Amino acid sequence: MRAPSAPVPEDVYASVRSHLTRSLSNPFLTGGDLKATHDALGSVPREAYRATLERMDRDGLLSAYVSRMDAPSRQAFLEQAASNGVLSRRPGDVAGPLGMPGRPEIFVNDPKLPSALRDAVNAHATDSGRATVVAYDAYLQRHGEAVAQAGSLQALRALGPPQALELRETSLGLSWSDPRRERYEAEWKAGLGRPRHSLVQAYATVSARAQVLSGERPAGAFLSAEVSAAHDLLHFKSEAHASARGTTDVQTQAGVAAKAGPVGLEVMTDAHGKTETQLQVDLGIASVSRDSEGKVELSLGAGSHARAHATLNPRTAEFGGGIAFEASDKASQSHAGLKLGYGLRGLPPERAIQAVRGDIPGLFSRPRDLDPGVSWDALPAERRALYERQGWTREEWARDSRR
Repeated sequence: MRAPSAPVPEDVYASVRSHLTRSLSNPFLTGGDLKATHDALGSVPREAYRATLERMDRDGLLSAYVSRMDAPSRQAFLEQAASNGVLSRRPGDVAGPLGMPGRPEIFVNDPKLPSALRDAVNAHATDSGRATVVAYDAYLQRHGEAVAQAGSLQALRALGPPQALELRETSLGLSWSDPRRERYEAEWKAGLGRPRHSLVQAYATVSARAQVLSGERPAGAFLSAEVSAAHDLLHFKSEAHASARGTTDVQTQAGVAAKAGPVGLEVMTDAHGKTETQLQVDLGIASVSRDSEGKVELSLGAGSHARAHATLNPRTAEFGGGIAFEASDKASQSHAGLKLGYGLRGLPPERAIQAVRGDIPGLFSRPRDLDPGVSWDALPAERRALYERQGWTREEWARDSRR
């Protein structure tokens, strides 16, 4: 049984009525009216506070008061009501790593509360939920920035996977028999908003960074530009790839080329000493080439100084096309070219097979070989090589096997 309440202070109630009732002298509720009402309610004795709110609700004053509140004034009002024993709280969760927000603290929306007070409680829950969504969006951004700065697969694994935000309407704690449950839950969901970043994008960022740290190019769309120059048998070219994820890599090569009739052979070496060969068959308006990396290119003339090309590389799962501009001087046997292209990159065959194999752990999964305590040296050579490609080392394996 609720303790009997004291009578509503008439002088305070008269002050509240004067600030919340529209008249010729006060046609609009102002911020000053809200503050004066809040101060007046703050002077109400604790034992009379609930009775005051209930009377205000019956007279329509509480609805007028609540409807004009912004988030800070609503928070202050509900804190005042809680301090006077009218409201109770539903505790939230603490923030996690990288500021991952927990479930927000809200006030319990008891059906026995005054009607307008219930509206204020739900509006505050919506404010708290919206702030949590904004905080979650900032968390996803921080996680992406930390992923981009990870210098090794071990550092990437230490960050842990991006977390999902569990924010459901059940967190409001409304009972199924509550006649206002559907309306409050709908208002709450509509007011949350959506983060700009998504969990799917966060995982894609992790996957792309893991590929880069493994020495692979990440999947997705890319743009390419190649500048080439040749004089007699000497050839030089520099190629840049820019992916849609913001990564860029540049490769410079130099070498020699020879041609006999329609068949040409080019041998190029990059700055790391890696040699690449390309065989080309030139049929005039059309030409076909294949290099030692598996890339096949078909090009067609599109004027005296331009050619359109399409490329396919099954090894690296790349497909694309573009246009090339060429200029040559037969007298000096010089040649210059600019090739612009675009393409899509997927998973190479080996990575695609690994993605569907159930015995291969993901980046954040614990290898099942750790559970029975298999030592690093006892692993089969093929499996140890697989773990090494995922960034595992002998030291990390020994440390985790002791957990």
